[in-house]
Amino acid sequence: MITADDPVTVILPRSTVGGILSLSSELTDRMHGLMELNTDGRLTSFEKLELETVFQMTHFGRSLAAAFGANGAAAGQR
Repeated sequence: MITADDPVTVILPRSTVGGILSLSSELTDRMHGLMELNTDGRLTSFEKLELETVFQMTHFGRSLAAAFGANGAAAGQR
């Protein structure tokens, strides 16, 4: 039986890893705009969900970056 704690293996071409580890400039700009609206207390409920999703994507990218290290090699495979 599959559980939420079971490991998942993802196979990606090495050329795509860099694009996953950071947000695009457009998405970064959008995140900053949403953060400004949030500071001003002017986010709609949809924008709140959008901002939370961007935060989760950022956390995921940082987690992957930590796993791959600065040179793009998976931890333990250097």
